[in-house]
Amino acid sequence: MKAVFSFILLAGFASLPLAAQDLLDKLADESCDCISKQDVNNMSKEQIQMQLSLCMMEAVGKYPEEFQKEFGNLNPADQAAMNKFAEQIGMKMAFKCPAVLMKVADVQTQAQAAPAATLQVLTGTIKAIAGEEFATVTLTDEQGRAHKLLWLRYFKGSERFVSEPSKVIGSKVRVKVESVEYYSPKAKDYYGRKEIREVEFL
Repeated sequence: MKAVFSFILLAGFASLPLAAQDLLDKLADESCDCISKQDVNNMSKEQIQMQLSLCMMEAVGKYPEEFQKEFGNLNPADQAAMNKFAEQIGMKMAFKCPAVLMKVADVQTQAQAAPAATLQVLTGTIKAIAGEEFATVTLTDEQGRAHKLLWLRYFKGSERFVSEPSKVIGSKVRVKVESVEYYSPKAKDYYGRKEIREVEFL
């Protein structure tokens, strides 16, 4: 089975130019080194996914000229293309640091076994993104009501918020939010807020 799996992976890379494969090797090495330094046991599934993405982006940042030459046509807004690129790095990582990836997979499996939170769906327009210690996203819904939503961790669709925040303002979106409580030292009390868990651009 392992031999068959390896053959499938190698077949997938065969269509890539050698220079692109060499770059993917470098990115996988850097990503393995980065994620191996993280305490994934104390991370949620979303935090692990975000950390893996950050490790890969950090790796790409070390080879800007090579990346531009081999993958310069990648559009950061094209989620499918970016996911495929991340999968290519991930497949290389499977050969280079399998123990680390197995550990990550185990933590993600445990997180998936936990009961899912009840999510509320809001549809509207993003009006502002603000904050220093943590971010808040202001959304005006279809009834004209303003909602201040917490952005505390990775969520599906957050890539555009990170890469081009100014262009997100004014976008119409469908947002899944989870009700959470946070403690205010100033008021010495707990307050209920809505935390963003997923954003779909409409």
